[in-house]
Amino acid sequence: MSSVHWSRYREQGFFLGIRFLFWLHHRLGPIAFKLAVYPVVLCYYLKNRSGRKAIREYLQLFAARYPDAQIKPDWVTGFRIFLNFANSAREKLEAWFVGIPKSQVNFPERAFLHQLAASGRGGVLIGSHLGNLEVCRALGSLTDVRVNVLVHTKHAKKFNRMMQMLNPRSQVRLIQVTEVTPTLAMMLGEAVERGELVVIVGDRTPVNSHGRTCEAEFLGRPAPFPQGPYILAALLKCPVYTLFCLRSSDGYDIYMEKLCDRVHMKRGDREGHIRELVADFARRLEHYCRLAPLQWYNFYPFWNQQQ
Repeated sequence: MSSVHWSRYREQGFFLGIRFLFWLHHRLGPIAFKLAVYPVVLCYYLKNRSGRKAIREYLQLFAARYPDAQIKPDWVTGFRIFLNFANSAREKLEAWFVGIPKSQVNFPERAFLHQLAASGRGGVLIGSHLGNLEVCRALGSLTDVRVNVLVHTKHAKKFNRMMQMLNPRSQVRLIQVTEVTPTLAMMLGEAVERGELVVIVGDRTPVNSHGRTCEAEFLGRPAPFPQGPYILAALLKCPVYTLFCLRSSDGYDIYMEKLCDRVHMKRGDREGHIRELVADFARRLEHYCRLAPLQWYNFYPFWNQQQ
């Protein structure tokens, strides 16, 4: 068992490099970004021993689970994942401030999302760090529905102000949260009643030591998953969906599936339904991981972590 929780892993060096790449992209254009991204990412890849080790563990489990995929758990494949993450960071910037052209988004459930928005009743969407969830935050521009994204960053308020300045039409609101409090549940309950969506990731265990987790099989080994998203949905009394966005050669593929109409917490077995939903989420995460194995962006010991 690792003695370090994911939230304590330092990534400042990488994000300084990403900020430099953003500057190049803004000042000199995409060609400068593409030329500089390789040395910047290679430098971080060589320095980040813990990140390399975590990705190697993931690749080894994936290769053993799906040998037909012919994924090699070597340093070249690991570097490609780091490189994909750097490129996804640029795509985040575009999704947040410019928007993704609808022609680049393949979203088979778009009509369903329109129906959900038209019904006047929102829901909880559980995403992950597979692919590029930030592109999914463009859902607001696809349906004119407000999207509330729960994040761990301490700069959510500043980011919201900056987003409003750069993109006044943005329907995305970031909410910094470390635990689900009664005040937060009440605020989000009112948002859901207005037909808004709440997006939260389901592959990161709670930051504080009081958060609940349970284990589910993922790539052949038990891994801890948070109960928070499902407890929140139970409090909000709303439907729960999974949400994944994968990069493709033509743009982005968004997948949205219903997990349940309502989370039930029965007396005597309050976690029974949650354990079932966590297992379902883990199976869907593995399914989409198989579609895009090199878009896995959890750079810490995913299967062995501690509060």
